[in-house]
Amino acid sequence: MKFPKSFLLLGLLTAGCGAVFVNEGSKVDYLAEGLKDPATSKAKLVVPADQKLIGNFEDGSTRANPKLYGSNGEGSWAAYSFGGNAANSDFVVSGGANGTLKAAHLFGSLVNKGDNSYPSYTLTAKLKSAGLYDASAFSGIRFYYKCPPTDTTLFRRMAIPIAPTMPSSAGGTCSDGCYNNFGYDLGPTADWALKTVAFTDLKRAPGWGSPITPPDFTDHLAEIMDLEWGHNAGNTAGTYKVDMWVDEVELY
Repeated sequence: MKFPKSFLLLGLLTAGCGAVFVNEGSKVDYLAEGLKDPATSKAKLVVPADQKLIGNFEDGSTRANPKLYGSNGEGSWAAYSFGGNAANSDFVVSGGANGTLKAAHLFGSLVNKGDNSYPSYTLTAKLKSAGLYDASAFSGIRFYYKCPPTDTTLFRRMAIPIAPTMPSSAGGTCSDGCYNNFGYDLGPTADWALKTVAFTDLKRAPGWGSPITPPDFTDHLAEIMDLEWGHNAGNTAGTYKVDMWVDEVELY
């Protein structure tokens, strides 16, 4: 088929201005009109404040907020350690952030033998009693955190395990190079400090762990297993003091 010279000239001029030619009915036909991808501009759901809270420990229990949006009302908090160490089981204590009554306090001695076992002390928040949690209604997480000079561990990190980074034995789908979860490193802080962490800021540790597809945490918001705050010393042998406080945890 021959086209008029005027049509060809118009096409060249508009192409030179950055125009994009798209077949009508295409999945990306919004490009033809210079519009943004609807998937990237979709507004987040407005969630009431009392449904954003994961936990503030004010009732003195280890139960997560039963009103948390997207949960089944049966989430819970726990503390654990391994490698010959023992975490304190009664971790909900007095002295919360901003003058509140209660907080989570994980403390003790962490013995690291340097034998590649990577022992740690970890506080976890399970958002549902079973199954994966979908956080796609939110943009990130915020919480109050305190780690005074009495804590001598070498590494502190908030992490969010998802199915692709956890092995099947833990309920995930990873088969090799597991446990490299998306997270955010935490430094010491003598007093309570508010940490606001966007999901886009969560990264995996470089240099190890099997790749996942797609590669970003925001591609896996519907596959969250739990939340973790951990202290460890890597593979450096020694005895370390753990003194970690967490309070007022919520999604935003």
